[in-house]
Amino acid sequence: MEVFCLGNKPWQPCYVMRMNHTTIMLDCSLDLPVLLNFLPLPLVYSPKLSGLPRWQCKDPSIAVDLPEDIARLFRENVGHVFIESLPLFRLPETGLVDLSTVDALLLSNCFSALALPFLIEKYGFSGKIFATKPTVTFTKQLMEELSHYIYRAPPTDHSAQWKNDSLWSSLPDGTLKESSDFHNWKELYTMEGIQKAISRIQPISYSETIDLFHHVKVTALSSGFCLGSCNWIIETEYNKVAYISSSSTFTTHPCPMERARLKSADILIMSGLTNAPSANPDTMLAELCTRMAQTLKNGGNVLIPCYPTGVLYDLLECLKAYLDSANLSNVPVYFISPVAKSSLSFSNIFAEWLCDAKKTKVYLPEQPFPHAEFIKSGRLRHFPNIHGDLGSVYQTPCVVFTGHPSLRCGDSVHFMEAWGGSSKNAVIFTEPDFEYLHALAPYQPLHMKAYYFPIDPRLNFFVANKLLNEFAPRCLVTADSYLPSAAHSQKENVCLQPEMQYYGLTRGRAVTIPLDGKFQKIMLDPEVNHCCKFSQEL
Repeated sequence: MEVFCLGNKPWQPCYVMRMNHTTIMLDCSLDLPVLLNFLPLPLVYSPKLSGLPRWQCKDPSIAVDLPEDIARLFRENVGHVFIESLPLFRLPETGLVDLSTVDALLLSNCFSALALPFLIEKYGFSGKIFATKPTVTFTKQLMEELSHYIYRAPPTDHSAQWKNDSLWSSLPDGTLKESSDFHNWKELYTMEGIQKAISRIQPISYSETIDLFHHVKVTALSSGFCLGSCNWIIETEYNKVAYISSSSTFTTHPCPMERARLKSADILIMSGLTNAPSANPDTMLAELCTRMAQTLKNGGNVLIPCYPTGVLYDLLECLKAYLDSANLSNVPVYFISPVAKSSLSFSNIFAEWLCDAKKTKVYLPEQPFPHAEFIKSGRLRHFPNIHGDLGSVYQTPCVVFTGHPSLRCGDSVHFMEAWGGSSKNAVIFTEPDFEYLHALAPYQPLHMKAYYFPIDPRLNFFVANKLLNEFAPRCLVTADSYLPSAAHSQKENVCLQPEMQYYGLTRGRAVTIPLDGKFQKIMLDPEVNHCCKFSQEL
């Protein structure tokens, strides 16, 4: 069996496996942190962002031949260089495997599916696609929100002129210069591309077994991370592969992680561990509520840049209870996103995908999430954007949930500019995939307070090691950075400590893993069967 790693980072999984004459892709994540390399996209002219100093090339041999209009596409602030252009996106590796030969794609959750339209439109992917119903719905919402944020900005005529090798080599060391594959970054897909991709996905249920070409079967199992998130079992007649991606053992709103069927696999592929291994989600949530209350009591506003699904539902549930207990029940909460209404609506109708405690409420009948009551009371209001109806009800101090968590597009850009000048206000980061100091860099100097409380319920190394011992696979395939090295101590809370054979992978690498091949199921033509003589050795 061969396993190819196409993903950019361990928490951006994309693998391809070849097994029993079948090629299967596991997830297709999009590199969203690459957004941090671009200047924010305000809806209207921003004197502050437009006034950031131009980056000056320090290499005279390059600067003398560099067209002025290209050099002017870079701005610099507090040690970071930003591209002044419509953002482009970094795809999974596309040169290692011919993507048109992939037979099937298994999607684990909505956050690991965002590169799908690229695969279909640009790389000829025509295989079958499987995901749970909530994953299909929330993937569509995430794609639509991102596309809306990117393309509503004023058009620019120089989106790719900055792809200059000489210029790139002269950039200062840092995140931007480390991205050596910048020539392959792509413009985001359109709404038409999203619809085409989503229509290709076949929805499935937990524990539903799909027969691929009569010799490989795949089954989705709850992973406990978000609504509809799953792990996968891939089986042939004699071999079993388990794929674990973005799983959680925390008791939150999704169905709990199903563990029994992940045991005793020949190969276990593990990806999507927490990106904040030292941060306990419960502790982070408590600190977030404390800082939020302090800010509100001092007359300030709170901005929480976020995705329109996932941890958001737990944040809203905790927020409602905390505001009540802190005598702040009169503080309005605004959720602003082009998909805000559909996100809140769908979260309350996917009953079969919820944990038992919330599933029971559906049959009482009650709403499984308290944000329905929150909305009914008028304390939580949702809007598609900052225009129109928001202006007629807007009050301060308030709490605003809006995108994008990178602070490079969406209505979070507006609130950073509107509130950034007052030390009474605060921005609270909860998404660990975006380095918050880098996110804040183009807005500096900034007077508003900034807090980083990453809330990531995915498996940490300590729990992952316990699960490895419980599942006892014959072989482990995982990211190089998850494995012990000279840079890691041998403590089980800073890396994986596999007691079985293991292989480490990074983007662009592949491994070949021998499978026990004593037996193989074959199809034999009746005429050939008639001509053959068989003997059996015991």
